[in-house]
Amino acid sequence: MQQRFFDHQLRRALLGGIFTMFAATVALAQTAPHYVGLTYYQTLPGKATDFRKFAETEMVKMGQSGVDEGNIDAYYILRLTAPYSAGSEFNYAQIVWYKNPPSLAPLDMKLWDARAKKAGFASYQQYLDKRDSMAKTVKTLWRTSTARIGEVRAGNYMRSVNYQVDPDYRTQMAQFLQDYTMPIAQYRMSAGNERGWGVTRPATAIMSDDEAGYSFSVSVVWKDAEVLMTGPGALTEEAFKKAVPGKTYAAYMAQLNLLNAHRKAVMTRIYEVVTVAGAHPKITP
Repeated sequence: MQQRFFDHQLRRALLGGIFTMFAATVALAQTAPHYVGLTYYQTLPGKATDFRKFAETEMVKMGQSGVDEGNIDAYYILRLTAPYSAGSEFNYAQIVWYKNPPSLAPLDMKLWDARAKKAGFASYQQYLDKRDSMAKTVKTLWRTSTARIGEVRAGNYMRSVNYQVDPDYRTQMAQFLQDYTMPIAQYRMSAGNERGWGVTRPATAIMSDDEAGYSFSVSVVWKDAEVLMTGPGALTEEAFKKAVPGKTYAAYMAQLNLLNAHRKAVMTRIYEVVTVAGAHPKITP
């Protein structure tokens, strides 16, 4: 029941209601934060192939309806590829980019029934029953996106690294990502080595960095698995000067070495992008 409740939170947010717990955070920000909801699924024994097909057809239709109605920017399904799913608590993830802060208000079932009918179901409950016959909901998380450039398409691969940063260095980490990591990612995208890049953080109105277990999640999107495994190669000083004009390579390395002493990569995951509806917004600090 608890898993179903949290899953309902995620779906209800597509309707664009206002979650009062976020009011203070939004009021203090110069621009409204971009909220991202993540729901993790573990397929039931023997149901992985069926669930993937379901994700590529019915689930993406539900996401597309949210895009068409103007309630979300993007929706995509990811399949965990590393570490191997047998050693993880989940093997699929649903990512939803909201246009509005999330809500905990009760679902309007009439609206959700209408949406489900567009996807070919008699009711929303029928959709849930079919999904739950193939996978269980493991958990739902909320994040805010602080930077996102490039794109995400079906068939791409995504590498996501969660960093826990010492409290006194979190502001410095955010500045480093803005001043160095983002322009380097943009340079590699222009060279065709990357497709997208972004940073998310725990939605602090719900959970602090320390409670979440990480401060920043940095993701890189690659064209396919082969390109991901090849990697971008070493960042030479010549390439750095092209990527970050006006800053020195020595200053970059000094900042990187300092942060490496005060941050720890606590989780690394690689995903296949199974299906996509809509497109996430471009977000620059």
